Amino acid sequence: TPENPFRDMDGLLGTPIGDRNKYHVMQNGEMDYDHILLAQDHQAQGWLPPPPGASFQSRGGSVRYLISAGPVDIPPGISVPFTFAYVGGENVHQQPLAYRDNFNALDPEPFTSTLDFSDLAINARWAGWVYDNPGIDTDLNGFRGKFRDCILEDTTIIETTLFIDSFVTPPETTISIDTNISPLVIDRMYYEGDGTPDFLGASPPPAPRVRVEPELNKLIIRWNGFFSETTPDPFSEVLDFEGYRVYSSLSNRSSDFVLRTSWDRTNFNRFRYNKVRERFELKDLPFTLEQLRALYGPDFDPLRFTVDDPLLIFDPRTGKDELFYFATQDWNRSDLNRPGTIAKRFPNAKPPPVDPELWTSEDVTHDGLLKYYEYEYTLENLLPSVPLFVSVTAFDFGSPKVNLTSLETAPLLNAVREYPLISSADAVAENLPVVVYPNPYRIDGLYRENGFEGRASDFPRERTRRVHFVNLPLKCIISIYSLDGDLVRDIIHDSPPGATEAMHAEWDVISRNTQPVVSGIYYWVVEEPNGKIQMGKLVLIM
Repeated sequence: TPENPFRDMDGLLGTPIGDRNKYHVMQNGEMDYDHILLAQDHQAQGWLPPPPGASFQSRGGSVRYLISAGPVDIPPGISVPFTFAYVGGENVHQQPLAYRDNFNALDPEPFTSTLDFSDLAINARWAGWVYDNPGIDTDLNGFRGKFRDCILEDTTIIETTLFIDSFVTPPETTISIDTNISPLVIDRMYYEGDGTPDFLGASPPPAPRVRVEPELNKLIIRWNGFFSETTPDPFSEVLDFEGYRVYSSLSNRSSDFVLRTSWDRTNFNRFRYNKVRERFELKDLPFTLEQLRALYGPDFDPLRFTVDDPLLIFDPRTGKDELFYFATQDWNRSDLNRPGTIAKRFPNAKPPPVDPELWTSEDVTHDGLLKYYEYEYTLENLLPSVPLFVSVTAFDFGSPKVNLTSLETAPLLNAVREYPLISSADAVAENLPVVVYPNPYRIDGLYRENGFEGRASDFPRERTRRVHFVNLPLKCIISIYSLDGDLVRDIIHDSPPGATEAMHAEWDVISRNTQPVVSGIYYWVVEEPNGKIQMGKLVLIM
C-alpha cells in the first residue's frame, strides 16, 4: 500500500538487513501462514508467489521465525518484561507412515489431517493458565476472568444443559428461565484469567494445619485437613486430593525428613491400550472400586488384570475390542482403624453440610475447624532430650491427561519442632521439678558429634552449645549465677498456652556480656510470676 510500501529487505526475503528493516518486520502486525504451506500459491490473499526452494523449505528446511511484541515506549533506564511460552506436545504423529505415504508439498492436507495436536493444545492452555490463573482475582478489582456457567435443570432426567459465556468486567450474568424449571446446580468454570499475570503453576492441595501435643517419650501429631480435602485444583477444577504423609526429622533441612506413615484413598488407575502407538496409556482420573464395579460387574477385582494379563472388553460404540489393565493409585492405605497408623480423631463425626451456616457446635472443634477432617498420629518410644521436627503433607493424584504426576506439599511448609516431654500444663499440675541437662555439661561430651546440639548448623562449635531446662511453667524467668552470686545470664521464658516447646528453654552457655563462660559450678533459679521459686546447681566442665 502507499502507506506501507513493499520492502525486499535488500534482496534477502525473510532475512531483514539492518535495524530499519528488522523493526519494519517486527512492527508490521503480520501473522504468516503455516510453514508447511509455503509451496502453495497464496497470491490471491495478497502474498508473494512461492519463493525458490519452497518445496524443500515446506518439508522443514531452513526454518526461521520471528515473534515480536509491542509497540511500547521505554524511557531511558526502564525495563519492560515480555513473557513467551515455548510449548511442545507429544503423540502428534498417529500414523508412522503418513509422512512417507501422504506428504505432498503442493497439497499437504492429506498428511496434516493425520496429525493430532490435542496434547499440544492442552500444554498451550496450561501455559496460558500458569501465566494468568483462571478464576483468580490477582489485582483485587472484582474481576476473576472469563467463565462458562453450566446450569443443570431440576428434572428427573437432565436433558438440557445451558452454557453461558461472560465477557463483562466485572462479570454480571442475568439468566431468565422458565418458571416450571428450577436450577439444581450451577457449575461455573473459568477458562481465562483476569488479565494480570500470576506465574503460578500446578500445585498440590493446601497443606493441613498441624499441631503437636507432647507427652513423655511420645509426640501426638494432630491436623485438620478441611482445606486440603475441599480445595479444587486451580487448573483442572477437580477435587484431586489423594492423601496424607507424616514425616519427621532431626533437623530443619528438607533432605533429612523421613516418611513415618501415610494414608490415601482407595482408588485405581485404568490403563487403556493404544493400538496405534502400541502401548498402554493413562488418560482417565482414578476410579473408586464402586465406580469400577458399576462398569464391569458387582464382583469385579481390578488388580486381577495386569499389564501381562489385561482385561478384554468389546466396545459396542466403536465395534472394537478394548484392552485395559489396572493399578492402585498410590498405596491404597485407607484403613483409619488400624493401630499404629493415621486415625480419625473423631471417628463418629458425620460429614458436615456444604453450607457453613448450617454447621452446628457438634460439627466443629474449639478453634472452629470441622471435626470430620481431624486426624492424628502418634510417634512413640522417642528420646525426650532430642527434639523432632514433624510434618504432615497433602498430595494429589496428578492430572493424567497432561502426564502430570502426583504433587505433594513440602514437609517444611508446616513443620513443627517439639520435645517428647510432658506438657507445661501437666508439669505444673503434677508439681514436677525443673530438670536441667546435661548436668554436668562436658566440653568433651561429643554432643555435637552425636547429634544432641548444633545439628544442621554451620555456626562455630562454641555457638552451638546448649544447656536445657524442662518442666517449665508457661511464664518464668531463668537466672544463672556464679558461686559468688554474680548474675551470669537471665532467660525470659514466655509461651502462650498450646505453643510448641512451652515446657522447654535453652541456655547457649554464653554470658550476658556475650562471652563463653568458663568451667565451674553455677546456680540456676526459676522464678514464676506467682512467686514460686526453684533452685539448683549446674556444673560446666569447659
